[in-house]
Amino acid sequence: MRQKWCLIALLLLLLAGCATGPTLADKAKSCYRMAQSYVAAKDYTSALEQLQTGLKYDATDPDLHALLGQVYFLKKAYALSETHYKKSLQLRPDHPETQNNLAALYLDLQRWNEAAVLFRKAADNLLFRYPANALTGLGIAYYQSGDYLKAVMTFKEALADFPDHLRCLTYLAMTYQAMHKEELALAPLERTLTLAPDNNSIRLMYGENLMRLERLDDAREVLREVANREDRSALGQKAREFLILIEQ
Repeated sequence: MRQKWCLIALLLLLLAGCATGPTLADKAKSCYRMAQSYVAAKDYTSALEQLQTGLKYDATDPDLHALLGQVYFLKKAYALSETHYKKSLQLRPDHPETQNNLAALYLDLQRWNEAAVLFRKAADNLLFRYPANALTGLGIAYYQSGDYLKAVMTFKEALADFPDHLRCLTYLAMTYQAMHKEELALAPLERTLTLAPDNNSIRLMYGENLMRLERLDDAREVLREVANREDRSALGQKAREFLILIEQ
């Protein structure tokens, strides 16, 4: 009989556990997942509503704060974005993706030194899946602050990890041009055009680079192609201006 009552008591406890609803942390995670789907659909306002609701359930969830930082960034609420990225890092220190995203925010805000520190931390973290992205951001921070040698070294470090990184190749070429080393800019520009042949902004940059090298016949051919492809755009107008300079 005693065993029977013990079994009944155990069953009652199990039923009580099953009857318990989701915890506050569970509800917060549910809001987070819903917000992720809204971000994927570019419905940032609905994502924001879900995340704010999630914080009411669990204000200590670093994922909620990190995604809030991203959503506020996309909505150009930069001060709020910074606040939530920092809160996420306070709750989960040295998280490389959050460091990278906060660094990207600082890049947009032209806070080059702060961006550089965080990009380097993210790039050096072996758990970060996209070190080439962080290194490219770091190189851009160096480029924007005028430290061209460090920028070149960093872009090359990124390309060693991801040789076809378009943004990195473009900024490497821009850095060489800023250093008046147009001959070195040719290779990354040509590689970029191989990977993205429809990118007329890069094609215009390539034509201008050829002009600087006084390869005028080659420049003329490239610039005419841009002018034809971008007949009614600012790119086409710029290409035609370069062609006029060549003919003078």
